[in-house]
Amino acid sequence: MTDRLTKEDVDGLLEHIQSDKLAAEDESVPARLRKIKIYDFKRPDKFSKDQIRTVAIMHETFARLTTTTLSAQLRTLAHVHVASVDQLTFEEFIRSVPNPTTLAIVNMDPLKGSAVLEIDPAVTFAIIDRSFGGQGEGAKFTRELTDIERAVMERALPHMLENLQEAWSTVIDLRPRLGQIETNPQFAQVVPPREMVVLVTLETRIGDVEGMMNLCIPYLTIESIIPKLSTQYWYSGMHWPLQPARTSTTGLAAAVEVFYEGERLSLGDLVRLKRGSRVRVPEYGQCKAFLRAGGAPLFQLEAGKGAYALRAGGSDLDAVRPAGSEPPSGEFAGVLQEALRSFASGIGASLKTIEDRIADLARKQDEVTDQLIFESPDREVPSGERRSPAQPFGGFAIGDCEPLAAFLAHEHPQTIALVLSRLQPGVAACVLAKLPADLQPGVIARIGAMDRVDPEVLSVVDRVLRVKIGTIAAKEPQPTGGVATVVEILNVAPRAIEKHVVESLEQSDAGMAEEIKKRMFVFEDITLLDRETVSRVLKEVSEDDLALALKATIEKVRAFVWECVPGADAQKLQARLEKMGRVRLSDVDSAQQRIVGVIRRMEEEGRIVVGRVGEVVD
Repeated sequence: MTDRLTKEDVDGLLEHIQSDKLAAEDESVPARLRKIKIYDFKRPDKFSKDQIRTVAIMHETFARLTTTTLSAQLRTLAHVHVASVDQLTFEEFIRSVPNPTTLAIVNMDPLKGSAVLEIDPAVTFAIIDRSFGGQGEGAKFTRELTDIERAVMERALPHMLENLQEAWSTVIDLRPRLGQIETNPQFAQVVPPREMVVLVTLETRIGDVEGMMNLCIPYLTIESIIPKLSTQYWYSGMHWPLQPARTSTTGLAAAVEVFYEGERLSLGDLVRLKRGSRVRVPEYGQCKAFLRAGGAPLFQLEAGKGAYALRAGGSDLDAVRPAGSEPPSGEFAGVLQEALRSFASGIGASLKTIEDRIADLARKQDEVTDQLIFESPDREVPSGERRSPAQPFGGFAIGDCEPLAAFLAHEHPQTIALVLSRLQPGVAACVLAKLPADLQPGVIARIGAMDRVDPEVLSVVDRVLRVKIGTIAAKEPQPTGGVATVVEILNVAPRAIEKHVVESLEQSDAGMAEEIKKRMFVFEDITLLDRETVSRVLKEVSEDDLALALKATIEKVRAFVWECVPGADAQKLQARLEKMGRVRLSDVDSAQQRIVGVIRRMEEEGRIVVGRVGEVVD
């Protein structure tokens, strides 16, 4: 909401502008004093220069932390730094971002309102590509995020928001959380278009990919803490308390020095100094000195009220004795020795704590390594052991190829490579064959160059895939007809009905009639005939067709044919079959169809009888 201006305010403003204009036109006024600032009522400045500078300092911390987070999360070199901090209207910000892009709506609890974190598509797809084991390539296309990509970004963004919380900790106990992710800027209207915002632009580099991240914070969201956005307040909230160590150890050797404040000496006095010269130390009698280690003063030794004490940062570390009179030199030395022991003990304890934590990290690293080797889907599955459906991509089978390929065809090539690399080889080959031809080489190349992938990312992708494939299967129309259904019906129908239907279809739809006849009796159904019938059929079949037909059939059919062929002819046919080299499946199919045609013709002529279900053949 903008402030209302009274008539007196407007008159004063116009008078001020007019006077500035006259001063600018007056050549007697020095040029350096002729300054005119145009005031735009449609775009009032709500942030002072000091507040803008404070926001920049805060988000330099955010950029530094995000650099570390992205580098560790993506296992590649990343760099983020603040490029600029400006104030503009929300409408100007929305118009400046591409469509589509990644827009994270951030709830700024406990502040009332939201902020918007916009991530350039090049940076977004570099994060996605690297998360899936790729080389971190940027976007080569412009499209909205898929469900899998959105899920991965929803996992990555909370880590950035933790950095935002840390950067704002000196001003407010901010608890930012991700609300939702949008790709169309028009759907990210968190404040009115004319409302002022502060825009933090962050130049981002991931590997060789460069892009921008923009953090848009509306004035309405941070209006309640505007007074705190000053350099003085921000620095006043920064404290680094000195905390003594809580454990102890021995054997630490540390070089420590004690210094007293001496009198000021001129350059001439310094030149005249020699062995035996005396320099006044005014505070020596008051027991005021300081302890230095590593070139930096750490402790002060002074006489306080009621006790001589070693002080660090204003905190009493070791009370010695009541200060009733001048302290003897021996007692002063005792104070110093006790201080040195305390200092050595504290440093040793800190080193011990560091050693313990390093050992704990090493132990946890071994545990993670064992988990990756023995529990991750990357490991080789021994023969005889099946992948558990509980493991990522472990439950997909050949029957899932069609919906998997249909879903993955619209995904990032690195996503496809990740999924195929975790599927069983047979399933992966089936899915690859059903993908568009132009995708196949690139996917295989990405599989060959794939890096490690975080098990949590695998779980996210697996969860989304199972939900989407289940949805596709639920929506996929179930077959309710077709030639296969016709064949199933006619196979159990009386022969008269079958003959009548097929003959009628030959007149109206010859193609369907032929397809039905092909499926009504296939070559493998020859085992349904009796041996005498098969012997009569084989007499009218050429030896070439019979050899080709048997080349790609099952052993059960071959054994039945050998029983129906006379002994000498069977041996001759077997020898020919063994000498036959590789043949095309299309030639085998044609030979089998010709033999089926002979059987159908002999049945129509009444020379043989082919039994049907429900019919009794004597």
